[in-house]
Amino acid sequence: MSNLVITLGVGTAALAILFALIYRFTRLKAYSTSAVVVALMLFVFIPYSILTWQGADVFAIHLALYIIVPYGLGIVFTQKEAEAESGGKAKIGRLHWAPLVLVGFFTIVASVQAVLITLAHNGMPQQFIGSILPEPENRAEQVTSAFPGTVAGMESRKQALAVHRVSELQAQREKGWQVRQGWVERPTEGEAATLQVEVRDADGVPINDASIRGIFMWLADERRDQGFEMQHMGEGLYQVEVALPAPGRWDLRFQVQRDDQLLEQQARTRVRSAQSG
Repeated sequence: MSNLVITLGVGTAALAILFALIYRFTRLKAYSTSAVVVALMLFVFIPYSILTWQGADVFAIHLALYIIVPYGLGIVFTQKEAEAESGGKAKIGRLHWAPLVLVGFFTIVASVQAVLITLAHNGMPQQFIGSILPEPENRAEQVTSAFPGTVAGMESRKQALAVHRVSELQAQREKGWQVRQGWVERPTEGEAATLQVEVRDADGVPINDASIRGIFMWLADERRDQGFEMQHMGEGLYQVEVALPAPGRWDLRFQVQRDDQLLEQQARTRVRSAQSG
């Protein structure tokens, strides 16, 4: 997404060059040339966008600007053709104000939208934090101005974070399993830390043949979620090394499965800032 402005600029420049080449080396009129350029653009751009889909907003802003450029060039050169046929000297400044306003309006809208889309996906550059956005109250907090939008799998995330404590505790009581989890060392952002889970049955006997899979969830942005699968270390102990990329609160959900028996556990943890270490 960081190359949005580049793709818009390179794409519009390529369309302008293509228009100039077709108009110069064929006998097509300006509006016919615009139609050919738009058709070629759609033939290439739509399949490419489907294969490298980045979202409807990115697709729409590119499509709008890629259509505006040939259309605007068609207006300009059609006016020049008309003046040339009438024996006058073509001047862009003598174009009617209405199409110029229309092209200019959509160009401004497309440019503003490109900036907004970039900020929404990437967030505001860190050098502006504190001047445009407020400084964080705590150095362990991280200001995130990016907005991930409607993310895939949000419904399952909501279900995962909806703590149905009554049913879960009842199921756990019926199994009688004893499950404890914790960090071997305090986790720090960007550094590998060892998460440990101990599983015992109702009689306190270690369960050594279970499989444990889980996920650390960052509520502000699903793209930071970290999945994991734990390794058995013996005596009912399971471990995994995880490097969480941001300080603050993380939600943990993991499943302990043994044959056809399944136990889900949820917890919360906090990751300290590397600067505070």
